[in-house]
Amino acid sequence: MARRGGAQQLQTEIKTDEELEKFLTRPGLLILEVYSEWCGPCLGVLGTLRRIKLEIGGENIQLATCKADTITALKRFCKKSEPTWLFATGGKAVGIFYGSDAPRLVAVIIRELEKTLQNASRTTYQIDQLQPIEAEALRIKTEAIQKAERIELEKEQKKRIDYLNRCTDVIMENLPDVGVTVFGPQVSRDMFKKLSEPAEHLKMQCKDRKYLEVTAKDFEIINYACKNPLSVDVIDQLDGKELLMCFWKIDEASGPITHVLATYAHELTKERVAPPDEEINVPHPIPPIISPIKVKFEVEVEDGEVWVEEVSSEEEARKAAERKAAEKSKSATRLQDESRAKDQEGAEDDDEEEASEEEEVVQTAQPAFPNMALDIDLGLDDTVVSEEEMVEEEEEPPKPLTRIKRVKIPPIWVANNRRTHAALIYVFFRSQTSGFLPPDPPPEPPHVIMAFEAFKRDDVMEVVEASKEDVPQYGFFTNDTPGEAKLITNSVNKYDELQEPASSDRFVLKVNKVQSYTMLSLVQFEPTYCSNNVQSGRLDALKFFPEDYKTDEETPENAQKRQKKKKKIQDASQADEPRKPSTDSGKSMEVAAGDETMGDAPKGTEGEGQVPEAQAGETQPTEPSTIADSAAAPAEGAPAAGDGTEEQEPVKEETTAEPMESPAVEPAPAAPTDTAQVE
Repeated sequence: MARRGGAQQLQTEIKTDEELEKFLTRPGLLILEVYSEWCGPCLGVLGTLRRIKLEIGGENIQLATCKADTITALKRFCKKSEPTWLFATGGKAVGIFYGSDAPRLVAVIIRELEKTLQNASRTTYQIDQLQPIEAEALRIKTEAIQKAERIELEKEQKKRIDYLNRCTDVIMENLPDVGVTVFGPQVSRDMFKKLSEPAEHLKMQCKDRKYLEVTAKDFEIINYACKNPLSVDVIDQLDGKELLMCFWKIDEASGPITHVLATYAHELTKERVAPPDEEINVPHPIPPIISPIKVKFEVEVEDGEVWVEEVSSEEEARKAAERKAAEKSKSATRLQDESRAKDQEGAEDDDEEEASEEEEVVQTAQPAFPNMALDIDLGLDDTVVSEEEMVEEEEEPPKPLTRIKRVKIPPIWVANNRRTHAALIYVFFRSQTSGFLPPDPPPEPPHVIMAFEAFKRDDVMEVVEASKEDVPQYGFFTNDTPGEAKLITNSVNKYDELQEPASSDRFVLKVNKVQSYTMLSLVQFEPTYCSNNVQSGRLDALKFFPEDYKTDEETPENAQKRQKKKKKIQDASQADEPRKPSTDSGKSMEVAAGDETMGDAPKGTEGEGQVPEAQAGETQPTEPSTIADSAAAPAEGAPAAGDGTEEQEPVKEETTAEPMESPAVEPAPAAPTDTAQVE
């Protein structure tokens, strides 16, 4: 026992920050094995390290195992299964080694020990600082994760575009002579009559029109295949505004849809020439039916942004006039300042003369009050302090640099390709496609990833079975780290058949975050991992459950038999639980009824009095096989006590109060049968 205790002292176990700080103060080369709680330290190399300490290092080598889960400086090693060895001296880290290759680890230890004994200069790091090899590994891991996310997003984008192409193909096939125009916010509801005048000449019929509130997300779908999209600045200004949408049917003889609609837009926005009238005797220009509007707003200047402020000719003339007026005012102000300065100089000379006269008067007046103390508080100090406080309160953080931005919103927008017109119909006039285009599949609800220890699978599956619609996918993985975990199996029954499951195995679920109690029910099983939000949950789900992943919910015949047998046992136990207290109460009622009957019954002959005693003494200790037998015993024994059946009726009602037994039992034939059983 003493030898075993001495061996244990060769290595220190560290679980807290205080223990780590204390260990780092030791002299020599410190070798810290960092491990996670679920994985444990590497036992295969432990003997090699102790041999090196005893044969080579001695007191110059200090060994320790550090639990990363409970030490702040080593949190970055938490949830990692790879053996990690951290070398430190003088309270600073000097190296790190990964893996369980014993010969390589021994070579690294000997090299680090020589440097420590020679006090050689080397690069040191804080214990919580990433070393170069760690930073490089983190960079590679981050790049791999970003690449995987980029690939997944590209897949999602391609899937979305393919779906939109299929929908727009169907729309173009079924509505070959239809187009859509989008009017700007400057077009009101009352202007539709004017908008219809050019359409009549072009043989266009408005089959439907709507005032709809548009969003930037709508234009993401519309512009997916558009060659003349609206600019981002214009879309930002239109976001959340109501716009007029017109659904036009165009005669095939008029030409291509895009050409006819472009001609229609030109007719609405061109300047027209009015014929002579009473006021003007010559032809004169009149404004177009609809015109663009200019919007000016202020935006923050981003770091490193270079811009050229756009200025119109009208603004240039206005600014030039303002500059001239400012120069004139400056010159006038300068003349006024000069004249004011001259006046002040003359006034200062007069003030100096008056001040000298006042000083003479004061000097002559002072000896008249030699012993008078003048204690006058003018509050000057308070005024100074309050001004300083006011200055501090008035100080505000500097405002961000801003610039003026101008956007020109067109009065009408017409797409120049048919697919974009089909996309406009898909977004804004979906009711026109109900006869040939099926509705969109419901969007995938927001979801998160939750991981549990694999041995809790039975308890977790009870919740999953109760709400299958909230847990569409699940499976067993080697750990709970997204992107690193490897799939073990997609079936609970297959995992049950594993011979030696690892303690690090995790039962991972994709849980829809909806208005239900599914997540709250699962939290009670203490998940080892849960996505931070639905955005990270979507990315985590793509890493654990790709598009081609399918959960195997089929149950083998053997598993079905086991489940049925287990269910029967549970049902039987649940059925017995409410009957046990009623059986006990029935027994107590039997005893009470027997005592009461013996005490109240009239005494007959000696033989008649002994029969119920024998029956009561023999039937009470026997355990009835069913509740019916226990309830029937006092009912059958009560008439044999004597001829006074009227006094025994209340006892019969008491003993037959059990709901499982019917009170309508004929006592005459039952008495001899029971007596025969007793004998």
